[in-house]
Amino acid sequence: MKRVLTSIFITACILGSVFAVDYGGLVTSDSTLKQNGAEALVFAEQLDASAYLKIPFSQDGNTVLSTEFAYRFQYDNSQVNNFINLSLLKISHTQEVSDGQMNIAAGRYIMADGTGKIFNQTSDGLFGSYQTSTMMASMYFGYTGLVNSFFTSMNMGGLTGEYTGFTSDFYTSSLPYLVVSADFSLPNLFAQQNLSVGSWNFIGIQKLKSNKLYGTISMNGPLMENLYHNTNVVLAGILADGTSNFAGLAATTVTYYFNYMGLAANAGLTYASKEFQPVTSISGLVTGEPWSNLFVPTVSVSMLPLSALYVGAETNLVLLADGMEYAGVGLAAVVSYQLFSDVAFSLNANTFIAKEEAARQTKISLKAAISF
Repeated sequence: MKRVLTSIFITACILGSVFAVDYGGLVTSDSTLKQNGAEALVFAEQLDASAYLKIPFSQDGNTVLSTEFAYRFQYDNSQVNNFINLSLLKISHTQEVSDGQMNIAAGRYIMADGTGKIFNQTSDGLFGSYQTSTMMASMYFGYTGLVNSFFTSMNMGGLTGEYTGFTSDFYTSSLPYLVVSADFSLPNLFAQQNLSVGSWNFIGIQKLKSNKLYGTISMNGPLMENLYHNTNVVLAGILADGTSNFAGLAATTVTYYFNYMGLAANAGLTYASKEFQPVTSISGLVTGEPWSNLFVPTVSVSMLPLSALYVGAETNLVLLADGMEYAGVGLAAVVSYQLFSDVAFSLNANTFIAKEEAARQTKISLKAAISF
């Protein structure tokens, strides 16, 4: 297998050498002080390094091979770990067809649902789309069981059955789901509103008897000058071994853009029923918890006092959705500064003031990024 991959890579380099090859890398450092509940304050360090290569197979750049390799070092509470990952290996082709544009992609790359609440991670698969000025339709067939779980956090809730995955100190394969999705969008349907509907289905294999089915509908666009909204509704069927639950999620955000230093204010509300389970552990809270049994009003502001300086702050009230019981308040703030075009720093601070002391969390992180 290694010889086959090497041969493919060498052939791709030879064929692509006639045209412009793009390559580069990124190194990021995340130094964190954190405290959970009444535990002592601990230090954690995460270092990520990645290198990418893009090889075009035509002068117009319509067919491109993209690949990225990643390395991660982690130090957390005296535990040291090293991980490696093939985070991207994709060949894509774009072509004008009739009055629209067709796009086909195959390989390993990040896929996400339109709501941002269900699935957002690397997987292996085939994607196809067709877009015109009045519509866009797409389909995706994928598999999640080969990607490195150290780089992708999948929700473990509601799992039944057994599966066998590859495990080592550097690479552990993720939960094995077959992914079948279809999306249809109508941009500028009326009053500059964009409507999207979709179906995302995850079928557990390798004796993983857990299936998750989602139907989504989204609408976004302007409400008036400088005022925009984004609304998502998700209906889900969570099917496990001999059990079935139906769940839902609804989220809406309103954003107002001021004509001053890039100032923007957001107000949002998200409801996730008790049985709702995302596939990727996408979090809307400073606690890192996925969306399930939550009712969360959120207010945030951001601005650009300088072209290279970004500041933002957010607060959310967390209630348990099944009884509207108070769970806590989250506070977060970030300051980012781009020193040069390829060097950036950020200071992040967040805390979750939970009703229960054991659920309280505080984290302060200094991050740095250098690209080349």
